[in-house]
Amino acid sequence: MTKLPFPCTLELIRGGVVLGTISAHRGDPKSPWHSGDFHPSADFEAVRGLFEDELRLLQANTEDDADQWDDWEAAHARLHEPGLRVEATDGAYAADEILIHIKGTEAWWRNDDASEP
Repeated sequence: MTKLPFPCTLELIRGGVVLGTISAHRGDPKSPWHSGDFHPSADFEAVRGLFEDELRLLQANTEDDADQWDDWEAAHARLHEPGLRVEATDGAYAADEILIHIKGTEAWWRNDDASEP
């Protein structure tokens, strides 16, 4: 996995629409997870519920229930269906295969397929 360059401003893009920007935090370079402050665009409101559903279903599955995982996977697929990615505004970082959660102004994500130019 490619290290996230810092400081970095990322755009969260779904199906070609910029949902907002993320001001990435400097984190543990050994962790696969990144985090940052999320600044939604006006277009985020149309999909806010998808992000809320995905996180609610994830957090509700405290017993590792297979049926609940199926529900989460369906919500995750709806969220990612038109394509979901983060990319640096300066082109130094891009990730297409991400697992991202947004709660209020907090975003955290991981990816296994990031690239640097």
